[in-house]
Amino acid sequence: MDGAASFCGSFCHNIPSICDSALLRVLLVIVSLLCADVEALQVIGGSVTVEQGGTAILPCYVIDTTDDLTQITWQRRTREKPHNDNLLTVLPREGAQFVNGGDDRFKYIGNFNNKNGTLQFSNVALKDEGSYTCIFTLFPSGNQKTEIPLNLLGMKKHFI
Repeated sequence: MDGAASFCGSFCHNIPSICDSALLRVLLVIVSLLCADVEALQVIGGSVTVEQGGTAILPCYVIDTTDDLTQITWQRRTREKPHNDNLLTVLPREGAQFVNGGDDRFKYIGNFNNKNGTLQFSNVALKDEGSYTCIFTLFPSGNQKTEIPLNLLGMKKHFI
């Protein structure tokens, strides 16, 4: 409220007749609350490290929003594909669909209704190391995304 009062005070100094209105103060409070609500929305991900040949879970979900989810998109930028490459799209009715050819190492294990876009990625190879981006298309706030770095550990050496 201090921010709204401060703004109103400096604004009202220049245009006093408008600022006598209680309606203006109410509108400023509403705008402040709406801005605070937008800032609370978060897309959660995280950095993932896996051994070559292992299975990685790429976590991605949205919290603190009542917006409608219309689509989840996954993109990747890897050693093999150094430019952003669309990988997977998840739609409410159609489910998960590969965009540029299938890759059966990926499995959507999230839950669309819970705003969870988590992927399982098996048999990870060195060429897969890079950055994976999870994008939620929300209405009315628009696209919200997080980047998930995927790091690989070398093969374990077995000594006899």
